[in-house]
Amino acid sequence: MNNIVSFLFAGLLVFSACNQSNQKEQNQVNLASVNTEEIQPVPAKVVIEKYSDYQCPACANYHSFLKQLKQDYGSDIRVDMKHFPLAQHPYAQVAARSAEAARLQGKFEEMNDLIFAGQQQWSRGNADAIFVNYAKSLQLDVNKFTADMNSADMNRIVMANRRDGVEIGLSSTPTLVINGDKIDKNPSTYPQLKELVESYMD
Repeated sequence: MNNIVSFLFAGLLVFSACNQSNQKEQNQVNLASVNTEEIQPVPAKVVIEKYSDYQCPACANYHSFLKQLKQDYGSDIRVDMKHFPLAQHPYAQVAARSAEAARLQGKFEEMNDLIFAGQQQWSRGNADAIFVNYAKSLQLDVNKFTADMNSADMNRIVMANRRDGVEIGLSSTPTLVINGDKIDKNPSTYPQLKELVESYMD
């Protein structure tokens, strides 16, 4: 019951969202013990939370927009990745756990980029092995990475992010929350996104 629409490049990029078809599994995980401690967030004028599914094509395309924002605005912008794996994407959760496992070794951004860049490949299967190869290319401790990727701790982090999304009524990915405001319709072009973000800098 999900629509993932092909993106047509005809002057403007139009992004469709990956729709969530099922939230029932949400209640199956005990999230009380999630350890959310992180390095202190960098202060910024605009904080963008991106609720994302690594196997969602719209999320992969929007990833480039957010990277461009960070290049254009530097420390005025902070983008926080929030995991929202959808039930219809069988490899989205292990992708999210892999990104969090890389974070433990200081390579979240690099792994995040690799996972999105390789989406078409690992979405066809053999995702775990591909993510381990990404870890090798980033010169991570592969044994630690593999153990962390498959750990209950990483799963709890991912599912805590997902629960946060459910609590704000999230139903599709990518969904942006800018300075606490959930954006109901994503800008379809980078200039539109830039204009929206600038409105929060006043």
